[in-house]
Amino acid sequence: MDLGRLPDSLYNYETSREEWQQLAKTAGPEGFKQGSLNGIAPLPFRALLERSIVFPIYMFLNAAPLLLPPILYFSVGITGVVASIATLLGLHTVLAVTDPMKSVENGQYILTERNIQKYNSLKYVWPKSLQPPNLPGAKIFCAIPHGLAPIGITAYPFWTKMFGNGRLCHWSAAPIVLKLPVVSYFLKRVGIIVAESKEIKRVLTKKEESVGVVLDGIAGMFQTDSAVERGWVLERKGIVKIALTTGTPLVPVYGFGHSSLWRILVDPFGILERISLALNVSVVPFCGRPWGLLPFGPPYRTPILVAIGDPVIVPKVEAPTPEQIDEYHGKLVAGFRQIFDQHKAAYGWGDRKLELV
Repeated sequence: MDLGRLPDSLYNYETSREEWQQLAKTAGPEGFKQGSLNGIAPLPFRALLERSIVFPIYMFLNAAPLLLPPILYFSVGITGVVASIATLLGLHTVLAVTDPMKSVENGQYILTERNIQKYNSLKYVWPKSLQPPNLPGAKIFCAIPHGLAPIGITAYPFWTKMFGNGRLCHWSAAPIVLKLPVVSYFLKRVGIIVAESKEIKRVLTKKEESVGVVLDGIAGMFQTDSAVERGWVLERKGIVKIALTTGTPLVPVYGFGHSSLWRILVDPFGILERISLALNVSVVPFCGRPWGLLPFGPPYRTPILVAIGDPVIVPKVEAPTPEQIDEYHGKLVAGFRQIFDQHKAAYGWGDRKLELV
């Protein structure tokens, strides 16, 4: 299904899953044809204009709490620091009080994310084992690679409508991101939850709703090799323990194109990467369009293919052993390899390899 080509008239909470699904294409055991899943949808000028303006603003707001205080301090002194913080907190307060997005159900259809789907022509492919009415309960979607920003997960209504059985799907983010002024309001209103075990378990068991996790996180931002895709998953076993203790299926997800959206400026000694990992927040500089020269610029118009694999069904185990965790983690890792190899030719990456570290 190409969300970039979905008519705007169908992009709302009231439209049924069946209406969306009528626009999906199917393939047999041979899969989709080579190069058939990397096309780019036409982009209306208003969507291009919005992305060209709002994307840099959003990315800057993510960095503002770290960047603005020192910049303002050395340029206009402590007064500038206080003024910037007060402005951000004031704007956040206005949003929290007026609550323009009202609810998560409607918030997931926010215009900015809709334009991302058009801008990068987000496509989704999934197996029959996930096709409703199969596996109607809560699921844990495990996505790689993160890239600078995991744009493929931003079609929040897709995960809810197609696999939610009437319930929301909540993607997760680092705790610090959900404390940022302004940004945190919008993220919470599209259903984002904090990436912590307690909160993930609460959503899975108390609310009986699905959760999505980008497994490689900060480590997945530092990809620069155009011949090899990397996913930092071999030590990411905490999510498997959560799946076992709650009895929730794990679903591997691969975002083709995530590593090709911006020009990442990395130092040859890996210092910024180590700092980012230590702080659990990215301090990597990057440039986007035009021509990969504009700091904080919008991403290249790279098409994104989100390949969803067969679920890993797990038993419910109150106290899983390390051996059980390793067993089902191995199945999840195998799932990443399988969906990458199955769909890479259709995306146009027939010669690219996947390295899991």
